[in-house]
Amino acid sequence: MNAQMTKGLPRSLVKSGTMVEVWCSSPTGDSTDSHIFTIPCRDEAQAEQVFQAWSAMLDTLATAY
Repeated sequence: MNAQMTKGLPRSLVKSGTMVEVWCSSPTGDSTDSHIFTIPCRDEAQAEQVFQAWSAMLDTLATAY
């Protein structure tokens, strides 16, 4: 895949208590407009499940690109 197709993809995750943050690279390729999505969860167990699901997807992306 070329660099154009990888812009804006999720790059890392942070789990803190009942929140999961998904850090995405810039959709334009510039370093000043990356995005962070915060996913609120009802409890830490759900946060762990969300984190694990996103982790699996990031592992898949890492092997695809």
